Amino acid sequence: MNLAKRYARKDTKTLVTVLEHPEDYSAEALQAAEAELNFRELDNEVIYALVEEVNRERIVKMLNELHPVNDELKILKSHWLTEVEMKKMIKEEFKLLLDRKDGFRFDVLKYAIGGL
Repeated sequence: MNLAKRYARKDTKTLVTVLEHPEDYSAEALQAAEAELNFRELDNEVIYALVEEVNRERIVKMLNELHPVNDELKILKSHWLTEVEMKKMIKEEFKLLLDRKDGFRFDVLKYAIGGL
């Protein structure tokens, strides 16, 4: 089965994911995914909603795997989004991550006040 037929069976989110991870696919696979997306003639709103969803998933994965001492925070590249848009998304997801993890931190002041 050739790539065009294979990608014709994939859902739209999978095609967007392929294009947002070019390092994982051959040039032929990227061309087939892009051709299939163009063939579907989807509204820009639908595409960009999926692009945002896929990139937020990528960012969350990157942040969860980030070792703050050894790793450097990098700006992921996107097929559709600009570097500024990606930076904004990374900042938003980083803030959400910090907010979620804040509940697990030990706050000495709260402990000391609770003991009074």
